[in-house]
Amino acid sequence: MKARHLLAASVLLAFSPWLGGCSDTGGGLVASATDTRSPRIAMRPGVLPSSVTVAFKSLDGAPPEVVSRFVAAMSTALASRDIVTADSGSANFVVQGHMSAYPAESGVAVAWVWDVYDQKRVRRQRMDDSITVRGSAGNPWGAVDEQVLTSIAGLTAENLAGFLTNSPEAVAASGSAAGAAVAQAARPATLPVRAQGFAPLD
Repeated sequence: MKARHLLAASVLLAFSPWLGGCSDTGGGLVASATDTRSPRIAMRPGVLPSSVTVAFKSLDGAPPEVVSRFVAAMSTALASRDIVTADSGSANFVVQGHMSAYPAESGVAVAWVWDVYDQKRVRRQRMDDSITVRGSAGNPWGAVDEQVLTSIAGLTAENLAGFLTNSPEAVAASGSAAGAAVAQAARPATLPVRAQGFAPLD
């Protein structure tokens, strides 16, 4: 439990640029007559999301108060899916996002787009989706409550974990870790081992 709290705290620190420099670009995404949602990205068996690291650089479009609440929801979602964050200078991938809320036929539509870039600033993945919730057309952002933000964070983390585990970087890192573990297990013991000599691995 303590480790989870520490991880959540580290995620909040990684999101700090959002809290200090979020912007509202106006307009946002618009509803479309066609369904352009990104398909769900399934996780690759045997590869962990934590094999690589991610930095969240920006989230535009949403008011600062919404961004602040979303950071908390996103930190929990990332931690539950074993996604490790780092600063943008050292992370394997950098994520930039945009969120918008606008009137829809049956309430308020909340849409979001995430672009995932590698260390060379090449976009490797775009993840976009939207949900419709009950709310007033006069105040679309007022409909974006904790439940909505938790749902968005969960969908985002789910797809991000899928992308990460399918990335060549994570596959290679997982393969190296597995190979090292096999080599270590196969190494013959040269010294007698006593029970008190064992310690938890980091």
